[in-house]
Amino acid sequence: MTGRYDKLARWVLVLATVAITFWNPLQALAADPAGSWRQTYDTVMMWVNFTILMALLVKFIRQPLRNFLNKQRDAIKETMDRLEAEKRRLEEDIQSLRGTLEGRKEKAADLHQRIVAQGQDERRDIIESARQEAERRIAKAHQLIEARHLEACQTLRNEMVDTAIHMATQEFSKHMTPAIEQTLTDRFLKTVAGRQP
Repeated sequence: MTGRYDKLARWVLVLATVAITFWNPLQALAADPAGSWRQTYDTVMMWVNFTILMALLVKFIRQPLRNFLNKQRDAIKETMDRLEAEKRRLEEDIQSLRGTLEGRKEKAADLHQRIVAQGQDERRDIIESARQEAERRIAKAHQLIEARHLEACQTLRNEMVDTAIHMATQEFSKHMTPAIEQTLTDRFLKTVAGRQP
C-alpha cells in the first residue's frame, strides 16, 4: 500500500510542477507593470489557492482513487484467479482426455490382438477341417477304388473261369467219345454209390 501512496504523491508533485511551470508565464502576462503590492498579493493568493486546491484534491480524490485502484486490483486478482482455475480445469480435462485416449489405444490394441488371434484360430480350424475332409474323401476314394478293384478282379476271374470252362468244354467235346463218356459216368456213379450209407 505504501508503494501506491508514494506513486500518488509523485503524481501530485508532477502535477504541481506542471501547474507552476504553466502558471508563471500567465502570471507574468497579467502582472502590473508598475510593480506594486498587488503583484505580491496575487502571487501569495495564487500559491494559497493552489495549495488549497491540491489539499482538497488530495483529501477528496485520494480515498476514491484508492478505492478505485483497490477495486481494479481485486477485479484483476479475481480475473487472474478465475483464469488460473479455468487453466487448471482445462489441464485436468486434457490429462483426463489423454488418459482416456491411452485407455482407448490400449483397448484398440487388445481388440486388434484378440481379432488377430481369433482369425488365426479360425484359420487353423478351417485348415484342420479341410484336412480332415480331404482325408475322409481320400479314404472314401481309396475304399471306392479298392471295391472297384476287387469287383474288377472278381469279374475278371469269373470271365477267366467262364472262358476256361468254355474253352475246356470245347476242347473236351472235341476229344470226348461215347466210350470215354460211358467210363466217366460209371466212375461217377460208383463214387456216389460208395458214399451213401
